[in-house]
Amino acid sequence: MIKREKIHIMSAGANVHNTFPIAIYNIAPASEVYVIAEKRVYEDSDNPKIQEAREAIRRSIEKLKDLGNPIAKKGVHEVIIEADTLDYIKDAIFEIYRNNPDAQYYFNVSGGTKMLSIGLFMMALWFEATPYHVDMENMAKTISVPKVHIEDFQTNPNRISILKILDEQEPSGDENIKTLSRKRLFEKLSKEYIPVRDKKRADRNLKDGVFNSLTRDLLNWNLIDERHLEGSKKEKEYILTSDGEFTLKFVSLKGE
Repeated sequence: MIKREKIHIMSAGANVHNTFPIAIYNIAPASEVYVIAEKRVYEDSDNPKIQEAREAIRRSIEKLKDLGNPIAKKGVHEVIIEADTLDYIKDAIFEIYRNNPDAQYYFNVSGGTKMLSIGLFMMALWFEATPYHVDMENMAKTISVPKVHIEDFQTNPNRISILKILDEQEPSGDENIKTLSRKRLFEKLSKEYIPVRDKKRADRNLKDGVFNSLTRDLLNWNLIDERHLEGSKKEKEYILTSDGEFTLKFVSLKGE
């Protein structure tokens, strides 16, 4: 299996050099880093506060290069855009992606202007990348991104039924999560299963293949998770994720 390169794209701010080590140790290592900065960062201002802020960003970018170049095997690169508009941001990110289409991307949206952070977050959605943020306490957190359009999710009512069944379970364990074994989930869903593709067929029983397809979709969309039952190498259990819980609440609200 080919090991994919990991590329971090960072918004330029006065603390981007402090953000970098936190990101590579808590989010993902970096084989290459791009820091996106606006052209005006390198323009002098008559306003002392603005000038001070721009100089702080310049120093931080240089410190990032000094820190990151020995770590990221392909180095740290600065990309200067004309302005922090979506069009300039999109063009810059597309060029990076065009040269590295097979890499895994991580978008840091902690610093820079609001528009730059928003633009990078939007690009993370486009490229199915991982956006993350480093807060004031230097804690790195990934930002959960919806992986399914709600209308696609609702095309099959059995998906909703699975989430409802899991949501009905009592939270358990140290993690305080809602779980159910594959066997029990299959049994419960069988009682309320609704055929979708061929509603007129005589056999309306839930099949293993259909059940696997339903759970696979939910797993791919991060609405449920799965793991082996403790002490078993074969039997699995399903877990309702926070995204799954939110999706169920949202769908229920729309249905009211």
